[in-house]
Amino acid sequence: MANYTEWNQALISYFLKGVPRGSKIYLSVDDDVLARMGQGFFLTLSGSDNWSDDFQEAIRKAVIVDKQVNLNPIQGRDENDSPNCVAFLGACVLTAYRMANEEEISQLNYFKRLREILPLPGSLRPQGMKSGKEAEEPLWKAWNYWLWEQGFQPSAYPGRGPQKYINYPISQCLLRQADKDKLQVLFATKQWTVPWDAQTLLTQIRRESLSHHLRELVMENKQRTEIVAEVIHEVYQQWQVQGCPATPNKVGRTWSPNLFAGLYRTEDPFLGQVDYYLYPKQQRGRQLELVQVEYENRTQALSEERPGWYLPIGNPLRVDDLEQGLRCSVVSPPELDQLILPARDFWLLIPDAENPDSGVYASWGTPELGTPFILLCKQELLNDIYRLRDERLLAWSGEPEPIAENSNWVELIQCLVTSQAYDGVFIDNQTLKDALQPNVRLSISFSGGLRVPNQRGWLAGHPPHVTVFGFAPRVELEVKSLLDEQVVLTRSQKTNHPLSLELPGTGLYLVRATYGKESAERLVRILDWNSLEISEPERREFMNIGDKYSICGSMILPIP
Repeated sequence: MANYTEWNQALISYFLKGVPRGSKIYLSVDDDVLARMGQGFFLTLSGSDNWSDDFQEAIRKAVIVDKQVNLNPIQGRDENDSPNCVAFLGACVLTAYRMANEEEISQLNYFKRLREILPLPGSLRPQGMKSGKEAEEPLWKAWNYWLWEQGFQPSAYPGRGPQKYINYPISQCLLRQADKDKLQVLFATKQWTVPWDAQTLLTQIRRESLSHHLRELVMENKQRTEIVAEVIHEVYQQWQVQGCPATPNKVGRTWSPNLFAGLYRTEDPFLGQVDYYLYPKQQRGRQLELVQVEYENRTQALSEERPGWYLPIGNPLRVDDLEQGLRCSVVSPPELDQLILPARDFWLLIPDAENPDSGVYASWGTPELGTPFILLCKQELLNDIYRLRDERLLAWSGEPEPIAENSNWVELIQCLVTSQAYDGVFIDNQTLKDALQPNVRLSISFSGGLRVPNQRGWLAGHPPHVTVFGFAPRVELEVKSLLDEQVVLTRSQKTNHPLSLELPGTGLYLVRATYGKESAERLVRILDWNSLEISEPERREFMNIGDKYSICGSMILPIP
């Protein structure tokens, strides 16, 4: 049986492994997640074949003393500087999932379910768990703060009234088991077997008749769109692995055998030559030691380029590869089958947030408001794109340029979404409209200053400028120190205009912009000069000079 500490570390790894920095993290623990974790992180069970029971037993042994809850052992951080509370918080989310599957959401039902997991008799707040302000909330705040430190965005937040504290775990729930069952029935009814990516699948689902909860997830709650699309895509792949059953199955308890790839774009600054490369994406939550694929008639090992992505591989893609997509066999590990570049009509490519001056663009996600991006698309989409421009929803620089002679694919550069009023406009390609339509009304961008990319911060005395992009004329801006929660700046700020940040010293600061019920947050880390670290290069490029020596940067070395 895995103990509490092992489950705690496994949960942290599962929800952060393969996740790009800056992503919003949902601690969405359910029975399917625990089963996949058990398969991926542990070797044996404690006598049953149920990973949920194993997890619950570990929680009980850690926090139950004399039939009371004692949260002292899970305070603080472990030897790896990770929060000790994550497994207990995962149990709270598991409670919220089970309540949401069957019952009306209320404080009474929540604690009744939590007592079943612990297990304790009764139905009210368990003994030992004081008020939510003293018991659960400090643990959620510790988890949120740690996520900010690691470069991620937390998603757990309190509610109002009687549900103030139980809203923390409720806010982490995404797809319920009933939702997964309904999606499987939809997949089977429509006989969908195409290897769509997450965005394309989401567009297909939005066209169908859905339950109230599913429709709210995929249509109305736009701030969760990206993570919900990923979770639905997991269900879709796992359903296919099970042979596309006609009736709901426990498909969430298996891993997908496929990796997916996006595009990585480079441009020669002197010749203007643009090339696209196959850019493999890591699987979220899965520990894979060595991945090798058969590509261009040779076996190529995948190396991590950044969290969430492997290094681009192979030679520049051909136009036919964009047109038809690619499928490459995975040589190892044996549990993986293929690396898939989906056949798509368009790609959105955004600049590198960690190194915006590199000139590199890739399919790293949805463009944020105010961030210029490149739209790579088939010429057949130009009528739709011109329609969006005429409706003042989209703007770009110059004319569409073919990526190769006689190519059906063109690029539009310096694209910007200029309005959120997409609902009243209809174009032929609904997937394009869904990809371009903003999910939020506000976003925060940093520019300038003296950036320290490898430490994800800026040097003291040289902070960045902050710009709030949005469609409202002004927002309320607040900057708060996360260490002592002291507010250091409040002001009314014009949108789309940069503001020089004046910060009192080093540390972590949360920048929040608010307009009505809409808000956006970004973390800025200010570093002291003495805290600078020398980073080893991720890879070295050698060029041979004759038969005996090679040159690497400023060093001339003998050829081994």
